[in-house]
Parts: sequence; C-alpha cells; structure tokens
Amino acid sequence: MTRHSKQNTALGHFTYAEYQMLKDRWGSRSVRLSKENMRAFYACYLCLQTAQRPVTCPEGHLYCKECILTDLVHQKTKLAEFSQQREDALRSKAQEAQAAEQEAQAKRVAQFAQGDAIITQKRKLDDDETETRKRMAAGETRSTPAFWLPSQAPEHVSSADSSLTLVDNRASTTMCTASSENPHKLLSKNLVDVCFHERQVDGDSQLYCPCCKKEYSPTSRTHVLRSCGHVLCTPCTDTLIRAPLKKGDTSACPECSAPIRKSRDIISLVREGTGFASGGKAETHLKGIAFQG
Repeated sequence: MTRHSKQNTALGHFTYAEYQMLKDRWGSRSVRLSKENMRAFYACYLCLQTAQRPVTCPEGHLYCKECILTDLVHQKTKLAEFSQQREDALRSKAQEAQAAEQEAQAKRVAQFAQGDAIITQKRKLDDDETETRKRMAAGETRSTPAFWLPSQAPEHVSSADSSLTLVDNRASTTMCTASSENPHKLLSKNLVDVCFHERQVDGDSQLYCPCCKKEYSPTSRTHVLRSCGHVLCTPCTDTLIRAPLKKGDTSACPECSAPIRKSRDIISLVREGTGFASGGKAETHLKGIAFQG
C-alpha cells in the first residue's frame, strides 16, 4: 500500500473523521452560552455596562438614561432624513408624471395635425404608454415570454418609485432597539425611572429587594413599579401588590406608599439567563446548508 492511499481524500466515500473536519464550514451549528456571554440584569442594553441613572421602556428593557436619549435623538435625525427623502421622491414622481402627460399631449396634437388621429370603436384615443400605466394601476398581470425584445420588455421602474418604496418601508417613529424579535415603539415620555436599592457587604455592592432584603441574582425575576420606580422581586410583587389588585382593591408600593391602581403599572424587567438550560436563552443556533457528500 502506497503512502498516498492512506490520505483522507483517497477513499471513494467520506469517513466519520472527514465529516467532523467539515463541521465548521457546513451544516447547522449550535453553541451553549455561558454566563459571560449574557447581559447582566442591571446592565444597559446599549453600552452593556452597569446602567447609570437607569430607565426602562414599557416592555422592561433597561437602559442608561444618557444612552437611550442619545439613541432616540439619533433615530429622530434619521427619521427627518427619511421624511426629506420621501418628499423629494414624491416631488420627482410628480414631475415625471407631469412630463409624461405633456409628452403624450404633444404627441396627440402632432398626430391630429398630421391627420393620423383616427377614432375607432375598439381602440381608445390613448397612446401605448398611457394604456400600460392604466393596466398596471388596475393590477392586471402581464406575461413577458421574450423580455429581451424591446417590444415586450417590462416597463422601467424609475428611481423615484424605488426611493419612495424604500422610504415607505422605514419606521415612522422611534423604536426600542433592544429586541429584534419584538420591535415596539418608544418615546422619551414613555421611559420609566428605575430605582435599585444598593448596599455594601464586605466591600462589594449588592442590589436587593427593599421588602424581603433578598439579594438579586441573574436568576431573579424583578419588577419595576411605574409610579415610583422601585424594583421588587416576584414573591413580594405577587403578595403585596398583585394580590390586592386581583381583589379589586388599590395597592401601594411597600417602600414609599405610592399608589398602584392597575396591573399595567407593574413592568417586568427582561433578563437573559444564567447559562443553564432552565435559566433563559442558554443556547444559540446557526442554520446552514448540510454537506452533500
């Protein structure tokens, strides 16, 4: 047996070792995330650092106040640019329509002057371009079996139409950028101030619930009260606030006695998990094409 017959590429079929060598280039892959790959529950979604002057959106996404206001201002600037592009596109489209109408009118006048304007019963006094526009406006489907022929080529889409379509697909208001799966509108007036309770234990700062004095951890489910911004754990929230609301009574914050009248005044902060399967999003997937060997 020669040396080259022992190489991986010498066999007529793929071995298990060869398939393992292709795993990083072909097929779907999944990776288990650890604690270091996840955002801490007290961290800002934009800068990923400990939130300074923390605020939250109505869906429970935590931000630094400076970070989110800067992002909203940037979004408003982009929206103003998109609005200007839309106005320019509409103006350009109107000018093109006016120029096309003037050209068609001049063509009809020239045909009439030459004595070629013949009115028939089946064909209206319209040029081909006008008829094409009417068919497109009516939504009629056209088949172009020989699209490379000038007589059967589809009508050219102007740059104004494409720009107008692009601008129409843009969001019309500022958005919360924390979640791509559940995008929602966000205005500066909808931000709620968050007040974490902090204490020093052996030189380390700890965030804790003001009611039960229990320290928050990455597994803790926390809730913000819209009226005062205090953060409570789930057991305290269910026992002291949600239970009276279910009975139809008015509840209050156990720390500052701010009234809580509706369930929507309780905002659940979003957490990412701990790295364990039951602690949140602990695994990420990347879909790819399987190797056809």
